[in-house]
Amino acid sequence: MNDFLIFYAPFLIIIAGITLSFFVVLKDDAVTRNEYEESEKTDV
Repeated sequence: MNDFLIFYAPFLIIIAGITLSFFVVLKDDAVTRNEYEESEKTDV
């Protein structure tokens, strides 16, 4: 169990964090794009 916590758990946490961040960014992008189109802004 100690070997798992020391060697494998940090990598699993990093992979889970990266996966979760991609999921959150994709969800946020859809909302941001719709708000951007509705506001009719011309600059980026």
